[in-house]
Amino acid sequence: MEALASKYQGLCATHSDINEHLPTLYKYAKECNRILETGVRGCVSSWALAYGLLNPVTHEAGGHTTPYLFMNDIEECDIGDFLACTQNLNIQVEYQWINNLDLSLNEPVDMVFIDTWHIYGQLKRELAKFAPFTTKYILMHDTTIDEVDGESVRFNSDVEEQSQKSGIPVDEIRCGLGKAIDEFLQNNPEWKLKDKFTNNNGLTVLERVI
Repeated sequence: MEALASKYQGLCATHSDINEHLPTLYKYAKECNRILETGVRGCVSSWALAYGLLNPVTHEAGGHTTPYLFMNDIEECDIGDFLACTQNLNIQVEYQWINNLDLSLNEPVDMVFIDTWHIYGQLKRELAKFAPFTTKYILMHDTTIDEVDGESVRFNSDVEEQSQKSGIPVDEIRCGLGKAIDEFLQNNPEWKLKDKFTNNNGLTVLERVI
């Protein structure tokens, strides 16, 4: 656990596109027993989530089963150091490198952390897929920098090609995350906006209330 704590603290202190939000991920993970992380990327957020799972705020928050973290990305990620650090700790880690819209979810999770393709069309589909299986929180990164326009606009990507490959319409690729979140909250009264941070590219937290 000392190695995990040290790594987490080091990542919090190291500038990145998400380091300022790691304490928030840790805070909400402490209230959970099962977490889905989709968009592992450089395996930074994973450390905060695992550290939180292993430090539940109460026995009830931790649940009566082994803490569980499912890691997903559309591309294979280097998680060797993370797996080596957590293999002897009381946490079950599984991973699958696949489009998250093709994931098969067999059991509910307490929390979903989304950090994938930051466009309206992708997030709209992710929220529709994962929210029914989520009992407590949905956290989303980059909700400020890509709030109005999708990241494909920011990166000057070939949206026509992306549309052909993904099946997502061009207008849903150009549009940002804010619209997807607003529509989701309007159509799903069992969820509410819990927190919204604009620093470090933005982080939005939704909470299930029913």
